[in-house]
Amino acid sequence: MFEIKQVDRSNFTESSMDSFDRYQEVKKVFRMENGRLVLKKLPFTETWSPERRREKAAEILSGKYITYCAFDGDTVVGEIMLIPELNENRLVIDSFHVSRDYRRHGIGRRLIETARDYAKNRGAAALYASCSSAEETIRFYMAMGFELSEHPITGCVKDEPFDIQMECRLI
Repeated sequence: MFEIKQVDRSNFTESSMDSFDRYQEVKKVFRMENGRLVLKKLPFTETWSPERRREKAAEILSGKYITYCAFDGDTVVGEIMLIPELNENRLVIDSFHVSRDYRRHGIGRRLIETARDYAKNRGAAALYASCSSAEETIRFYMAMGFELSEHPITGCVKDEPFDIQMECRLI
């Protein structure tokens, strides 16, 4: 059984992400064409090096984000990082990942639900995400109630031009 906790230096360290497995084999991606999503074959692999896992831990510990992690005992198996300042009345997900062996066990759903609750308590009208275009990722967000954003955040589009800009209305 896993537990979702808001993390800080009392329950998260520089080494907390050391065993996190970011590996994802992508076969198809979505691309925006003429205002609609089109599925294309574009295989690639995403993974994090040990250095990247330590960088992610440092980002979480930076104090710039509200971060919730899923724990299996003392092991971090999922994370969602939220930018605390609202952007056009939307709370932005900065980072969201579930470790490979823990996917399809409801952890991602619980992390999104936790983010939704936090956003509602902050008075946000929507939860916003600049999503990896991988087919599985976009289908997950859609299953969680996200739709294409009608008002993409310019900085997100500029930083990740192939990401799909999505949001989930809360009110």
